[in-house]
Amino acid sequence: MTALDDAIDQLRRHRGISRVGDPEIVGGGDGGWLVEIDIPVELPSRARAAGVSATGVKSVETCTLAFNRWPLRAPKPYLRSDFPRDLPHINPHREGSPVPPCVFEGSLDELLHRLGLDAVIDQIIDWLGKAAGGTLIDLSQGWEPTRRDSCPSTVEFSAERLIAATPADGAVLTTAASYVTVGDGMYCRVQPELTPQAHVPFTQELRGKPERQFGAGLFPAFIARAAAIDDQFPVIGKYQPDTVVDLTSLLDLAGALGIDRTALDTALSDYYRASVFGLVQNYKSWQKGLLALVVLVVKRPARLVGSEGRDVEVLPYVIRYDIDPTSAFKFTSSVHAAFHSHAVSPELLARTSGLPQAVTQAKAVLIGCGSLGSKIGMHLARAGIGQQTFVDNEVMSPHNFARHALLEDERTLVPYKAEQMRVALERLSHLDAKAYDLDAVDLFRNDQKFAEVVPADAALIIETTASLQVLIAASVSAVLTASQVRLARAALFGQGRCAVLILEAEGRKARVDDITAFLFELCRWLPALRAGMAGTSSDPRKVFVGDNCRSLTTPMADSLISRSASMVAMQTQQWISDGKPSSGQLCVGVSDPSNIGSSWKVFEAGETTVLDIPDDGGWQIRVLAHVAHAIDEDARRWGRLETGGALVGRVSYEARTITIAGMVAAPPDSVRSEAAFILGTQGLAQTLTEAHAASVGHLMFVGTWHSHPMGGNHSGIDKNTLRKIATDGRGLPAVSLVWTPQGLICAVDRW
Repeated sequence: MTALDDAIDQLRRHRGISRVGDPEIVGGGDGGWLVEIDIPVELPSRARAAGVSATGVKSVETCTLAFNRWPLRAPKPYLRSDFPRDLPHINPHREGSPVPPCVFEGSLDELLHRLGLDAVIDQIIDWLGKAAGGTLIDLSQGWEPTRRDSCPSTVEFSAERLIAATPADGAVLTTAASYVTVGDGMYCRVQPELTPQAHVPFTQELRGKPERQFGAGLFPAFIARAAAIDDQFPVIGKYQPDTVVDLTSLLDLAGALGIDRTALDTALSDYYRASVFGLVQNYKSWQKGLLALVVLVVKRPARLVGSEGRDVEVLPYVIRYDIDPTSAFKFTSSVHAAFHSHAVSPELLARTSGLPQAVTQAKAVLIGCGSLGSKIGMHLARAGIGQQTFVDNEVMSPHNFARHALLEDERTLVPYKAEQMRVALERLSHLDAKAYDLDAVDLFRNDQKFAEVVPADAALIIETTASLQVLIAASVSAVLTASQVRLARAALFGQGRCAVLILEAEGRKARVDDITAFLFELCRWLPALRAGMAGTSSDPRKVFVGDNCRSLTTPMADSLISRSASMVAMQTQQWISDGKPSSGQLCVGVSDPSNIGSSWKVFEAGETTVLDIPDDGGWQIRVLAHVAHAIDEDARRWGRLETGGALVGRVSYEARTITIAGMVAAPPDSVRSEAAFILGTQGLAQTLTEAHAASVGHLMFVGTWHSHPMGGNHSGIDKNTLRKIATDGRGLPAVSLVWTPQGLICAVDRW
């Protein structure tokens, strides 16, 4: 039994079919068959006696199924040639030919292979029932655009720009378009400026191999709509059958849509004569025919389905003139409907990405346009977030192309990475992108440069340099502190196994250096994070890419960086689109070395307690929120007894900042009393060494803390203890932190 026999048996078992005809072979050896099926249609009660609905659908409709390349392709349904054609969801066809309904929003082939032949038939039955009841479309849901499901040509332009450029007085707008022929159709692009031109000369150049030649060149686009009356365009609320096949039927449709048929006919006739009898090219060389594009613009009674807020439809058609080689005055014309493709624009990118249009107005500053930064920038740009400012003073080097988002392009003469990113975004239609050849450290230190580069209403600054110098400059930046724009920092660790994204809290209540210290504190308690941060070795491996020791990089596959960049971009995109939390955020993506998957976790960083200490020349002590909370809990738990422990953190001499990121519990030989707390020594050195190692070498012992339940400043004993710790620290500053019911107080000493 053949595959077609199986299909016919299945049709005969379908309860919604009353008759299945014998297959009729068509197309010679092409393997095609036509099979008629009768489908009883549920008519509205008031139409059952007459046997036909008000919309012209009969109680039993015969549908012809065209099987071609079965079972790989689904059968195409066709209804009788006199079936009502002024209904929505009907595909373009020749007048007098069988009517092809559009019964499924998507590919029938995919429906067939997903749910089977019965599902295809169910769609046809459902379509006929809705056609009989006049419910194929509900205007409250929008106007169904004219079907363009199987068009040989594609036309690219911005519908919004084209509509705005079309004359309101009914005149035909002539503008230029470029094209390449593709099989029986073409792909063409209307110039985005839509500049009116009195005459656009037709050109055609044959390209490609002899066996697969295609035509390419320029031709005109004729754009027409009905004239406005009292500043209002006429509304066409009736579905017109798309039966355009030649010039006559095209002009007939234009007239039915209220468009000046004579004006359009005159424009096309003038174009034909100017092209054939002009001196630009010999028409006998046009092997692909003389071509033109016509776009009819129509106002509908409701917004178009799939087009946000737009109630104007655009209908593109491609005209081909085949000129008689014996006489330029003789020709035949064929016209077919073309598929409209929106020109790339920020709005299209956002819509395609499922983001609100508001993101196209969001501004972002990307500092660092290397492998990670370039990929983040391009991800955001392709999501419609194109008002980006790029900052990078490095030039592209050949080895950069192993992992950079951009490819080498001879058209980009400027070598700086920032400028190349700006050019790339411009090609994605983001015309407001900017580039600065500027050192990030200078940016954070210079008020004037910061004001020039960073828009006051920017949604985010994203720093991706992986430079510790930049991290420090950003941490202590006074201009950044005064700004309302928040800073995020993205970096990769452990040869790319760990992706980290940090977002500062509002008002810098948790700074980027605070949250970086928090990251390494978490490594002490999360083994998977620690392993990811450490990678395969304690030091990044180096690879030389030039003839000098300055040319080195960390070996890392492009796909690995892309994985991390996509997670970072998704998170920043969410912050830009949906809003940023007020608290600081630490986002970490850790890959499992045994597979290619990666997790993504978000930790909240609370407000940092800041203590400015004049001791030892002046230090700023920054106590992370979780440390301050743990100290408070422990002090209150012991009540009137003084308690305490050791502190681990990070010392920055450049910023004269000591960040307290974690604690080590008091050893068991510690002594707690109402008069004093004596920190024990049993196992303390070993515990501090383990804390240092578990934090991937980032955190170290920075001092101690203890409580004063009755309040009061550092006692003489406290100061002597601090001096002893500072002496043992061999020049490192030491912290003595005291908890009181009124808050934390601190002292710093160094020997």
